[in-house]
Amino acid sequence: MRLFRLRFALPTALLLSLSLSGCVSDLDSGAYGSMDDPRYAQLLDQVDAALKANMAVVLVADVMPHKSLSDALTMTQWTPTVIWEYEKDPKVTFGRKFQTNALQRPPGETYLFKAFEVHILPPGKYLLTGGDDYQLRGLLDQVDARSGPPGSGRGANGTAYLSPELYREFYREEVWKDATYGSETKTERVCTAVVRASGACVSWGEQQYTQTTAGSPAGYYQQTDSRDIPAIKVQARLPVDKALASFTIQGGQLLLAPRMHLKTPGYKYQQSKCRAIDPKKIECPLDNLTVYTWPAPMSFSQHLIEQRNLSEKHRQLLSRLQPMQITPLGKQGMEDPIWGVPLSLSK
Repeated sequence: MRLFRLRFALPTALLLSLSLSGCVSDLDSGAYGSMDDPRYAQLLDQVDAALKANMAVVLVADVMPHKSLSDALTMTQWTPTVIWEYEKDPKVTFGRKFQTNALQRPPGETYLFKAFEVHILPPGKYLLTGGDDYQLRGLLDQVDARSGPPGSGRGANGTAYLSPELYREFYREEVWKDATYGSETKTERVCTAVVRASGACVSWGEQQYTQTTAGSPAGYYQQTDSRDIPAIKVQARLPVDKALASFTIQGGQLLLAPRMHLKTPGYKYQQSKCRAIDPKKIECPLDNLTVYTWPAPMSFSQHLIEQRNLSEKHRQLLSRLQPMQITPLGKQGMEDPIWGVPLSLSK
């Protein structure tokens, strides 16, 4: 069953026993409308049910790393796909699902209040063990990797898995545009009959005429366009003993995730030791992975929630929202005013 931004990151058996997925399909009937669409109430009811079932719920705000990076052209400079692995079961992962590659965004995907991803997770400890990034205009042939069996390109610090992907790149260009003109049909009162002797008008009517007005002058104008280009998707994965950070959540907690992202390129791998394990997949020993973090955007979230038309029950529910605290495990660098605080492998 396709989920609609509501992600149950749980084994199937546990999902069925909790019976939390029964009405997800009701939300999967189309794109949400206004910020106060009544269908959001259904989603909040599911959040409430999950918390009462001793699950944890994590909201991920749809905010950029920095206000200077909000333009579509800056989307190639970073990716938000950071992977957290559940300590008790590595098949259970958590991370922001928003894609900077527009071609990979599922159609109709939406957010709570058009602002939050909703993740329902089992309580316990999670480890930051990966991130996805892109090498634009890259081709797998350019890596020049020798063939090898699966696992032959893995390293002690982790592995970068390379695969081909088409990427939608946005760009600006100067284009010549001819002058534009507008036209408007107007009505005027006219004389239709005149007394011959005096020249006085004795009958009036109406006639229409077109008035032309100047629009934009001719000249060069900047416009944003897009093109699809080849890229290498780089999925960097760390072993749990090399995790960059951790967080622990309790059942019944409603948390707001910190902002986390990779500044492209957020990875380093040993190209000379890469191995082609498949025509469309290469493994390379990972040298480093860097993830930037900012604290959870509580002010943004609280202000947005305050503006919503909510029932008292749902307002009380969202008043429980607390910022998630993470524990750095890797090397913590100096704060960058745009990108945040970097976490990378200790050397």
